[in-house]
Amino acid sequence: MIGFIYRKIIKPILFKFPADDVHNFFLKTGNYFGRMNFIKSFFNKILTYKNSILSHKVANINFENPVGLAAGFDYDADLIDILPSVGFGFHTIGSVTYLPYGGNPRPMLGRLPKSKSLLVNKGFKSMGIYSVLKKIGKRNKNVIPLGISIGSTNKPYLKIEDMAEDVYNSFVEVLKTDTFDYFELNISCPNLINIENLKEKFDDPIGFSILLNKLSYLNINKPLFIKMHAEKSVTDTIALLEVAKSYKWVTGVTMSNLVKDRKNIYLDKDEVRLAGKGNFSGKPTKELSNNLVTEISRKYKDRFIVIGCGGIFTAEDAYEKIKRGASLVQMITGMVYEGPSVIGKINKDLAKLLKKDGYKNISEAIGVYNK
Repeated sequence: MIGFIYRKIIKPILFKFPADDVHNFFLKTGNYFGRMNFIKSFFNKILTYKNSILSHKVANINFENPVGLAAGFDYDADLIDILPSVGFGFHTIGSVTYLPYGGNPRPMLGRLPKSKSLLVNKGFKSMGIYSVLKKIGKRNKNVIPLGISIGSTNKPYLKIEDMAEDVYNSFVEVLKTDTFDYFELNISCPNLINIENLKEKFDDPIGFSILLNKLSYLNINKPLFIKMHAEKSVTDTIALLEVAKSYKWVTGVTMSNLVKDRKNIYLDKDEVRLAGKGNFSGKPTKELSNNLVTEISRKYKDRFIVIGCGGIFTAEDAYEKIKRGASLVQMITGMVYEGPSVIGKINKDLAKLLKKDGYKNISEAIGVYNK
């Protein structure tokens, strides 16, 4: 009923307003609700679903369920108090950059309903690492696991080493705190100006080596996941992971980010024709993400933990990624189109699918397609 009300009444009203404004409204509202215990209790009762079949340990972290909010929605940590009551099993803020960046020119967001996609052109909009850490302050750890996605400040650089230094500086500040349960290193945002004049980039083996070598000087003491491109070939992705595998503190990968290709078969031609600058989330990322999850988990199942991200709207979508080798999954677009009740519904239906297939715990289903 809650999902029906959202889709039929609330969403049509919200979609009459610019996506940027609606997003900001939800961030402010969520931040406000997160300070009200009775609101959180109410949401928890009507939205969350718990079942021990969904609980498992990944990278030595306990997850009550495998469905998380991906980086790119809560970029300045406005929602860390409310999201546990909405039903997510974990939550990644960011991507956060060392220096503040106001974002690319508006519109930074757009909607493609027929394509079940969002147009995204934020370009690492961030209030900066100092402000984000101050905003969070001391955090109650008795909630869902919280991660931070770190990217490079969106500004021009003279050389790749300067860009690596920027990311290094963010990690220096983050490691001074015990705020986060895991880290994400975003090397795949397609909406940046800071890579235009550089010969090497973080998403090629040479630039990636420079970045990881720089970060090796730090004591990265929490699990770290690399956010990867959706449109890189399996061969090119493996080339990057061959670099990463020798760095023991790299725990896994998140597969994957937005897509650029406007000829993607899942994009409606009329919607794309009218779309502005940016790249695409949701359904157009699903097949690419799934293929990468399969290939990478098959090759690196004993080395990298895989988080599946892209095109999750239903429990079947999440289950597909899990059976292909994802230990956890992340979403944003599905929540925007289906409403916050979809998180609990995915978890409830996922539990049914696991039971139907004879599994006692979700951990038994991870990567079954590769066995």
